[in-house]
Amino acid sequence: MFFVDTLEFEGLGNRSYLAGGPRAAVVVDPPRDVDQVIATAARRGVRIAYVAETHLHNDYVTGGLELARLTGARYLVPADAGVSFSRTPVADGDTAEVDEHLTLRAIATPGHTPHHTSYALEEDGRAIAVFTGGSLLIGTVGRPDLVDPRLTEHLARAQHASAHRLAATLDDEVPVLPTHGFGSFCASSQAEGDATTIGNERTSNDAFTLDVDTFVKRLLAGLEDVPAYLHAHGPGQRRRPRARRPDAARARRRRTDRRTTGGG
Repeated sequence: MFFVDTLEFEGLGNRSYLAGGPRAAVVVDPPRDVDQVIATAARRGVRIAYVAETHLHNDYVTGGLELARLTGARYLVPADAGVSFSRTPVADGDTAEVDEHLTLRAIATPGHTPHHTSYALEEDGRAIAVFTGGSLLIGTVGRPDLVDPRLTEHLARAQHASAHRLAATLDDEVPVLPTHGFGSFCASSQAEGDATTIGNERTSNDAFTLDVDTFVKRLLAGLEDVPAYLHAHGPGQRRRPRARRPDAARARRRRTDRRTTGGG
């Protein structure tokens, strides 16, 4: 039995996820304000065993380090992210046992960033969901132009390859659970719809329906301007974030929309 709870935080345009089994869970791409995440885990009656980042985010400050500290969870961060704080570095193919019969498997999916990593949630070795961060989104992909202008075309080509790698690795019925695409500037375009699967994307996403050269040309031509801070925000997250002020955390009460899929 497994569950996946979707956490949406008003104003961010992103999603975070709490996924696990009867006793323990993993949080993927947590927001800065972690109180709602902890409350959701408490309602589930599960221990947060892992906190996993798909990449260093350009559009919001992560709460991952604080959440790991508060819960005693291991903090999984892509090995090549170059952070200066304590974490468990994750490389392609690494696994983490979330709960009995439930495993999280890292899949290198560069494109949105050079170090981007997706995570497949597996039950008894069978993928039941994939957390794709800023890689494969609903009907689109994450922007490849927020890291370094010199890398933009290279990363756009990497997005195409990463999408195909996910499709080659995972069955068509596997749900795709992205972080970006719901109003965030980090998406190449905004999501059309609320949910998707590998199979749906295979038949509708430009990353699959276009050859790589046409895909890259169309992707780069369609990118809109973004706030200047997005280009500098990701590198800033390599440093240890400052602790939240309790009064500020209380003042930023955000509505959490909780959706559940899976066995419980």
